[in-house]
Amino acid sequence: MSSEAKPLFHQLKVVELASMILAPSAAVLLADFGAQVIKIEPPETGDLNRHWHKINGLPISDMAYAFQVDNRNKKSVVLNLKSDQGYAAFCKIISDADVLITNYRLKALSKLKLDYETIRALNPTLIYALATGFGEKGEEAHKPGYDTVAYWSRSGIETQVFPFEGWLGQWPYGSGDHPSGMALFASIMTGLYQRQTTGEGCKVSTSLLANGAWSNSVMLQAQLAGATFREKRPRDNAYNFTSLHYPTIDSRLIRLSILNANKDWPRLCNALDRMDLTDDPRFASQDARIDNMPTLIRELTDAFSNQLASHWATELTKADIPHAVVSTYPDAASDQQKIDNNIVIPLEHPEFGPMATINSPFEVAGADKIPPAIAPKLGEHSAEVLTQLGYSADEIKELSGEPH
Repeated sequence: MSSEAKPLFHQLKVVELASMILAPSAAVLLADFGAQVIKIEPPETGDLNRHWHKINGLPISDMAYAFQVDNRNKKSVVLNLKSDQGYAAFCKIISDADVLITNYRLKALSKLKLDYETIRALNPTLIYALATGFGEKGEEAHKPGYDTVAYWSRSGIETQVFPFEGWLGQWPYGSGDHPSGMALFASIMTGLYQRQTTGEGCKVSTSLLANGAWSNSVMLQAQLAGATFREKRPRDNAYNFTSLHYPTIDSRLIRLSILNANKDWPRLCNALDRMDLTDDPRFASQDARIDNMPTLIRELTDAFSNQLASHWATELTKADIPHAVVSTYPDAASDQQKIDNNIVIPLEHPEFGPMATINSPFEVAGADKIPPAIAPKLGEHSAEVLTQLGYSADEIKELSGEPH
């Protein structure tokens, strides 16, 4: 970005009243393109995500890595919204904001006078972006919801992929929240466009439940259309060889994803140096392969087990066969294709030194992103923001819960 160019969203003022991942991840997309994002946090604890990396079972680090990803380029202001003074300060902050992003539970929003109708009276042009676990209606509207239950379990995705013996490790952290955060970001941008045409603010919303259903919409549509679902089968008796994992001699896994088997079958056999399979009457046609699927899976499994994963990756690439070597976390984090496409980008951390971080997942031609900064310390920008609103140093300490 040139010194004269201004970021795409430099005129947007965004207030974030949220914790954990879904809502903050939508806010960080705006911050990456230059929006001023003011993160309001409660005294002492702040956003729970500041401490979530300490949960037993997650990767061990002194760095709050989970908080870093979703809170870079933001300003942290500590306010006790349960106090009259803290609420009044919040109302001042929100009075000229463009967007409010929150995932507070509905009862808490009502109790704290942070519901849409109350906030709309303070700022009629505001885009009020609400993220919930289970939506705003129905008997479950007030339930707590995290992505593991509201996104993965309730969507039916786990029914499709869950092994009966149970997961072998920790479920990927935030893996339902982040795609849901993209939906919240899209709703915000749609609301801003509507405001541009009408001059009025509005409420936009999404939920983990809705996003889980959308992610699994193909299978849910099958159910809604009355399709007959097939019973689950073990790998060795799978319905199709085309999307299985195949172990290699170095204990890695090759994942295939073949949609056009008639075209890719001879290419696969050539890559595996098993052209004899193309002439084998058991496998010479699609119907024959289906009739002899367990035998075919054994043949392919034996073939893949004879070489290194790197060898098969090279041969499958030459054959133009869709595939991947299942990445370890060191592999996934140092993936050269991610680096070449600015998916993994540098981060200069004053405490932990030079490292990298994950970029937000889209680009806009002609609109550079803000280089990633470290996530703010709790209340780091309270004085800066509140001084601009006319508060004295003593008043700021009181609002932040600090001793005089």
